[in-house]
Amino acid sequence: MRASSTPLPVVLTLREIMLDLESGRSQPLRPTDRLLSLRARRRPTLGGPTFLRSYVTARALGRIHPRLARRSLLRLWLTPWVHRASRRPATGLANDTRPWSLHHDGRTLSGFTGGAGPTAVLVHGWAGRAADWRHIAQGLITAGWRVVAPDLPAHGTTDGRTTDAFELARAAGAVLRHERPDAVVAHSMGFPIVLLAFEDGVDAPETLVALAPGRRMIRALDRFGDQARLRPALVDELRRANQRRFGQDVWEVLDVDRSLPDLAPTGLIVHDADDADVPIADGRDIADRWPGAAFVATHGLGHRRILRDPHVRELVVDALS
Repeated sequence: MRASSTPLPVVLTLREIMLDLESGRSQPLRPTDRLLSLRARRRPTLGGPTFLRSYVTARALGRIHPRLARRSLLRLWLTPWVHRASRRPATGLANDTRPWSLHHDGRTLSGFTGGAGPTAVLVHGWAGRAADWRHIAQGLITAGWRVVAPDLPAHGTTDGRTTDAFELARAAGAVLRHERPDAVVAHSMGFPIVLLAFEDGVDAPETLVALAPGRRMIRALDRFGDQARLRPALVDELRRANQRRFGQDVWEVLDVDRSLPDLAPTGLIVHDADDADVPIADGRDIADRWPGAAFVATHGLGHRRILRDPHVRELVVDALS
């Protein structure tokens, strides 16, 4: 697993700018442009001042030259698009849950725990939080499980503004080492995060359940560029910025396919046909490559309502039982 490093300085010469102006890669502002307007029909959910500033700056600088937008693009990519409401204390948790915390890497990971019996750790995805698991956690507690749901760095009530898959994997690995769970349930990006933790030496549990699991991070970058209405030159610059920071093979490292043939836990994958964030084809492909994993398709739940659906909750409880 790679450690995060500081992005390289942006070095740009006047000759490079002129060549890119001639080729059309750079698109200078015209007097009538309204780049700072956020009235676009399609844009990412803006959550907090860090995300908003990065979004506006990246769009503006990117019109002058893509490389000038590198830092803002990378900050945008590494900032979970959470709303302030998700930083507030969670509501709707079962009465027998209580706060949970773990000191890791100079910060305190927050979350909740509850129940008694074998332990199941619930790992949220990008822009998620521990409270997203309240419905599934209640089902597991009722079924005789002890649950632990952490807020990973820069998510929920845990400190941080930006983060990345490798930092999240180290934090998830610390939780798994501390709790030594019998089962892990992961949502979306939580699945590749857990696999990275396994590669870093964390013992795998007996059972692993993946809800709407992500498969290839490079595809997530392309979808993100489409949602943020970033032109191709900016998406390419964001791709290169990630490779400069994490290594040229970062997309291969974050591809779950290479880990699936040797994945030991018995598994269940639940994916919704109407998931607009992670296509159901990702879940099917993961199931095909993961020995011993079952696959269940749902309909009409999308990417996040799958965490609140009673039928999915029963599927998770049955898989762990």
